[in-house]
Amino acid sequence: MGPRFESGRWLPMLVDIVILPPPEIRRKIGRTIKRSVGKSPAFFVVENQRLIPHLSLWHLRISANEIGNLIEELKRAVKGQKPIKVSSAGFRMHPKYKGDVEFTVRENEALIKLQKKILEVSLPFKSGTMPPFAAKWTGRKAEEARQYGRPLGFSPHFTMGWLKKEADALWVVKKMSNVRFSFFARNIYLCEINRWWQVRKVVGEIRF
Repeated sequence: MGPRFESGRWLPMLVDIVILPPPEIRRKIGRTIKRSVGKSPAFFVVENQRLIPHLSLWHLRISANEIGNLIEELKRAVKGQKPIKVSSAGFRMHPKYKGDVEFTVRENEALIKLQKKILEVSLPFKSGTMPPFAAKWTGRKAEEARQYGRPLGFSPHFTMGWLKKEADALWVVKKMSNVRFSFFARNIYLCEINRWWQVRKVVGEIRF
């Protein structure tokens, strides 16, 4: 669902500034995860149809009428940015969120610097706090969420699904263990996300 205008005001949107793999890689890993999950019950599967494989740089709650302004600021922020190599480093179940399966990404200083830049540009557009996709934040994370819209921290990855049974997730990890990919990122994308923070629609493309 895109921006909506209701009762004289723009409603908020949940967005994510992301790196997307090239279409052929998205199709490959989407088909592979869908086949690996099979009929196992899941909260969601990022199969490149309803949900798009992506690497999140920053999530944001934003007023819909500010989307165009944010895109212009992102264009200025990445002007002159060199392509960044993104390489998967393995497939695992998240150590905290049991059932959540993901590709990890090799450490990359250029990617870390880009993420910090995107965070700085995005913060002035924050219109509220992101809804947690799992348990409520407490302590330091709750304070960061109040200040920044979500807790800080950057661990580059590609979430590929969240299975309802841990045993099924471990089986999927085993079947996905030999899947690898690598590409050069030359764009970032502003995307609309669902309550699981998963990309369902590309709103804007920003080229380096």
